[in-house]
Order: sequence, then C-alpha cells, then structure tokens
Amino acid sequence: MNITVQGVTFSYRSAPSLIGVSLELQESQVLGLIGPNGSGKTTLLKCMNKILEPKQGRILLGEKDIKKMNRLDVTKHIGYVPQTSVGNSNVLPVFEIVLMGRRPHIAWQSSEKDTMKVWATLKMLDIEHLAMRDFYELSGGEQQKVLIARSIAQEAKVLLLDEPTSNLDIKHQLEVMNLTRKLVTKERLAAAVAIHDLNLAARYCDKIVLLKDGGVFAAGEARNVLSPEIIRTVYGVEVAINRTNNISYIIPIAPLN
Repeated sequence: MNITVQGVTFSYRSAPSLIGVSLELQESQVLGLIGPNGSGKTTLLKCMNKILEPKQGRILLGEKDIKKMNRLDVTKHIGYVPQTSVGNSNVLPVFEIVLMGRRPHIAWQSSEKDTMKVWATLKMLDIEHLAMRDFYELSGGEQQKVLIARSIAQEAKVLLLDEPTSNLDIKHQLEVMNLTRKLVTKERLAAAVAIHDLNLAARYCDKIVLLKDGGVFAAGEARNVLSPEIIRTVYGVEVAINRTNNISYIIPIAPLN
C-alpha cells in the first residue's frame, strides 16, 4: 500500500511548518525524512497519520483520501511509532502494550486471535522474553522494538517512525534500523523514517526526502541527495563523503562561519 502526499501545507497558528510538500511512499520501501531541527519532519508524519489535518493539499492512502476516512480505518492501515511512549504505556507490561495495537480490530474485548497475534509478533521480533516486563524497565532500544511490535500487531501495512534511533547507543540504533529494514522487506511494508543520522539514512533508506524550512529541498537516492553541496547549504556544515559498495559515508569536517 502506497501513501501519496500532494502539495501539503500546514501551519501552527500563523507559523508555517509545511509548505507545499509532495512525496510518495511505496510498498517495500524505506523512505528517509531528513533535515535540520524544525524542518517539519514530525509534522509531516503526523499529517500522514491524520493526527494533524493539512491546511492545503491532500494525502492518499492507496487511492483513498485520508481526510475522508475515519480514524479507525486509518489506524487499521497505518502504524505510528512516536519518539517517546504516550499515555500510560510506561506502567504496563510489554504484552499489554503490544495488545493495544489490536484495538482497531477488537469489537468489545480481545479474543484468542488477538492474543495469538501478539505472541506471534513478539516472536517475530525476538522479544518474547520481554512479554511480562514493565515497559519503563526496558532499555531505549527495547522500548523502540516494543512500539514497533505494537504497530505490527496492528496489522499496519505502513509504518511511520519518528526518530526511532534518537537517544540510543550505536548497537541499538543498528538493531532498530535492521529490524525496520527486515520488516519492510519480509512483510512488504512501507516505512517512512524521520531520522537525524545521515549515515544511517544513507545505509538503510531506499529514497530520501530532505526538508528545509518546511519544504522539500531535495529528494531521491542517497548518493544524489547527500552531496557536500546540499549538506553545506541545508546544514551549514562542510563534509567529506566516501562511497563504498554504493553507500555514502558522511564525515563532518567543520561548521561554516
């Protein structure tokens, strides 16, 4: 299932956050959303998930305009993994948090099918051993895996991940991105990942959209978007770029004066 963003504009009060943004997220694809702080990455993900409603433009889920879909139908198809947990997730065991992903499919109360789906998801992500642990006791990397599991149990075909590697050590960053890549390939999902680490974006993302001041500054494959000239213009930093096995490695040199 694809998501198409067409000319989306969004403002917080009088301050524009997105200006005429267009992009396409395709099945079996990891799309990286990069850009400086305040460039509109989180706002764009929330518009794609109908948490926020654009002032102009439209967002299509397949051929359906999500503006015309109710919230329940959207959550059946789109899973959102926020930067941090929300609600009372931090006082519940992992099993219960993942079971929350079944809410769009539950009429009155959870069934044996829902329980089996949760266990299958925990097994798929190799976190069965965490099932009875309290969420707040987990490491940052484990928490991210649990939140991803919640979206998988939701049977979402689209994953929207907001900075899933922030505040994680390098091992857990790689684990989370490897997991995302594996799920997209094996389950034929579509994933949009807002991410700050340009090297992780270059390594794991099929396509990249670079936002600047709420608009799309560049889009395409990593080797085209992550050039020294573009990074200098958008981030104000001089970099060197090495390319090995068709993957770009960005080496920061110095900020511009």
